[in-house]
Amino acid sequence: MFYKKNSTFSRKWFTLAELMIVITIIGILSVMATNFNFNKKTDTEKRDRFVTRIGAMIRTNNIAMTSGKGMKVWAEIINPSSIRLTFTTGSIITNYYSGATIIGTGDTLANPFFWESGYTLDGFYRSDGTSLTSTSTLATPMAVIFENGNISFTGSTPVNTSVVVGMSVWYHGSKKILELDRRFGRVTVK
Repeated sequence: MFYKKNSTFSRKWFTLAELMIVITIIGILSVMATNFNFNKKTDTEKRDRFVTRIGAMIRTNNIAMTSGKGMKVWAEIINPSSIRLTFTTGSIITNYYSGATIIGTGDTLANPFFWESGYTLDGFYRSDGTSLTSTSTLATPMAVIFENGNISFTGSTPVNTSVVVGMSVWYHGSKKILELDRRFGRVTVK
């Protein structure tokens, strides 16, 4: 079969310009892939998941206390007089109280958080800048959410003197500051 000299059937190979464009695109994609730090992105996502989980625990318990509908603990519904969230470097524990007696236990996150090493919760502080973990009279920082929705903190100062309590939330080298405003039960991430 005979083809015309300039017909589309007579071209059997790519032109030099087409090859150069393809090589340039492949080069750009390879540079982008090698410069992208997948581990840093994963670390940031894991830290954000940790921050979200802690914030959800605080918000859930604050809503539970202010709604007055009680909480399901095992096979019963209880109406605690207060909820205490205890934050330490090793765990976050939720206890339901009637007066000074624990009547139930809620969400608990324990180290290793999410069954993986690298998560850290530390740097607890009050709104006046005092480190809560450096105070010898304070074993563990604790937030107490009362029935009326007010939030107070135990420590070396009297209850209700600190407006905000905060903590550092880490995953490897990636850090966020989580603050709880007791006036509104608002959780802020910085």
